[in-house]
Amino acid sequence: MSAQAGVLNPEKKSSRIRWGRLIWTVFVVLYLINFTKNLFADVAGARAAIPVIYFILWILWLGIEFYFEAQFYQSSLVPKFNSLLKAGFAVYFYALQGLAPWDWLGGTKINLIYPVFNMLGLLIFALGVAIRIWALVAIRRNKTPKELLASRPWAFSRHPRYIGMFLIMFAVPLVFFSPWAMLATVVIGLPLWYLEVRFEERKLKKEWGQIYENYCKTRPLVPRFKR
Repeated sequence: MSAQAGVLNPEKKSSRIRWGRLIWTVFVVLYLINFTKNLFADVAGARAAIPVIYFILWILWLGIEFYFEAQFYQSSLVPKFNSLLKAGFAVYFYALQGLAPWDWLGGTKINLIYPVFNMLGLLIFALGVAIRIWALVAIRRNKTPKELLASRPWAFSRHPRYIGMFLIMFAVPLVFFSPWAMLATVVIGLPLWYLEVRFEERKLKKEWGQIYENYCKTRPLVPRFKR
């Protein structure tokens, strides 16, 4: 195990409230929520509720990750992440936020059992966000890799932050019932997601050594819950 594996992000372990960053985060979050509500009230009318709820959850999620200085779409366990993968995934995901609503409002306008599938998408999205935040809290509570890997949600999956991201990726097309967004997720998002997972595994095996090697032998990528 390398020297880097001794402590998880030691510079971010302070429990003190960073008031400047907190005030800025709250201001930006409230501004974007208000902007989103006004925007969809104008363009969607009676159908504004679902996209408004979605974007409020989306803004709150990114606000939390921003405050804790986490990587929005990766795990935050590998600070020096592959820049091309990070940029590629960010471009895909932000483009998805434009493509899905456009397809819903002005594209295919396909409505299948509205709003059942849309609400299902919201629930899956909220679950994905909850898993990512749960894992982020675990990262900040545990000081060493050994402690982290023995805690939940790492007891269920060796990449809980990526499992949360996986759910979010497939939830967005359902929220807006967008076939083009689903196609983009399958063709572009999923391969990028998989490459990021494998990149992170290689880095952690190198930096955390035998601890992570042994952990990977007993923990699946996809959660498996024993009775």
